[in-house]
Amino acid sequence: MKVLILGAGGLAGSAIMKALQAAGYSVSGTCRTPREDCGPPALLHFDLDEPQSIVPLLDDVRPDVVVSCLRGDFTHQLDAHRLLADFLRQHPGTLIYLSTANVFDGDLSRPHYEGDALCSDSAYGQFKIACEHLLQARLGENCIVLRPPEIWGWDCPRLRVLIKSTHEGTPLQTYENLSVNYTTDAQIARWTAFILEHDLRGVFHVGTQDISDYTEFLDRLAAQLDLPQPIYTVEQNKVAAYQAVLPGRSEIPAELQLSVQNVLYDLSKAPIL
Repeated sequence: MKVLILGAGGLAGSAIMKALQAAGYSVSGTCRTPREDCGPPALLHFDLDEPQSIVPLLDDVRPDVVVSCLRGDFTHQLDAHRLLADFLRQHPGTLIYLSTANVFDGDLSRPHYEGDALCSDSAYGQFKIACEHLLQARLGENCIVLRPPEIWGWDCPRLRVLIKSTHEGTPLQTYENLSVNYTTDAQIARWTAFILEHDLRGVFHVGTQDISDYTEFLDRLAAQLDLPQPIYTVEQNKVAAYQAVLPGRSEIPAELQLSVQNVLYDLSKAPIL
């Protein structure tokens, strides 16, 4: 089975690429700029500023599965995904689309599960909803949607910002009365491999099964990393709010599920520290 990862140079895309290679798939990936030193299989050039260039790329690779972790201009992303969906209809294949918890940021009154109605107030969330609807309408059950909450990992920008800001004494943005759940690049990669192996379909919330106060998570992580106590700029919010996409799919086994404590433990072992 041939798999193409769009956005393989990013945090989630690179982790998915490594996991699928390890599982024995024939995997190619794309990056925005040509790279000749990335080793086999070489990352392929795809510039989102020229969305139509995805067509010759797809014609050349002829993937059975495409995993889209694209980031960048919203209009260009929509154009590229339209062309991608057309290709996968003409040459039947499966798309795994990395969406976001922000598709629910218009209703922060509670955590959300896979079957909940989408509602977003942000431009980013509304764009992701438009992508989900476009791809599901054109591909039906051949479009699989992954909705992660905030993504962390050993080499993620969020972890580097936390380390830098605590050492320099610069404030981090945080939010009062906000509860969230989390995921890691490794969890997204493991779930992607499992979904492909078991031919699962539909929507999946790839995150921890529990939630945490946003500021408390940063405090606990800094403590586990032996960092100085973070300094915060706090956005006030007197009403309890939730930015959490909880996993509700029974097909995902317990050994692939994570808790907030699991995420904290995994990050405490980061080799960059």
